Amino acid sequence: MTDAERIEALLDLVDPDRTANPDALQRLAVLGLAEPTRKGFQPTSAGWVVMGDRGRPFDT
Repeated sequence: MTDAERIEALLDLVDPDRTANPDALQRLAVLGLAEPTRKGFQPTSAGWVVMGDRGRPFDT
């Protein structure tokens, strides 16, 4: 799974207008970027970091 595929799968997960691919969600869970919940999956802290601004300075 490339970085672009990971970001697309995470966006599918958090955007209600997009349809999530169950296989991609399972792969995100294996990578530690998503975790199963009662209603499906949700991004982990690592998943949110992947979707964040790259190269953005740390906010203090």
